[in-house]
Amino acid sequence: MDIALSFVSDHSRADLESLFDWFQGEKELRGRVRWADVPPKPGEMGGAMEVILVAVGSGGFLSVLATSIQTWLARPRMSSIKIRVRNGNGLEIEIDAQNMNDAKIQELLGKLDSTPE
Repeated sequence: MDIALSFVSDHSRADLESLFDWFQGEKELRGRVRWADVPPKPGEMGGAMEVILVAVGSGGFLSVLATSIQTWLARPRMSSIKIRVRNGNGLEIEIDAQNMNDAKIQELLGKLDSTPE
């Protein structure tokens, strides 16, 4: 299963690149992270949006991803970021840096994993 991550509000490409680089630094996620373009949905204006795709199959990768997101969000200047996370079935959750901890992020990501493909 691939998980797509993007920002809820306008943030710089540098922020998205920072998150991508952060994931690349995680030994357990290395090789599972890539860039993708998502075209706008019917009725939406604008060009394709860049997202980070993370392959999270079985083996506890959602837990690794949750911990990695929480650690990245805890860095200075990340407190206003909201991350949109979507699975292949279109189920979407939002991770708000201001009110999330590792357990809450793991709980939310677990909802994505429990949706049948």
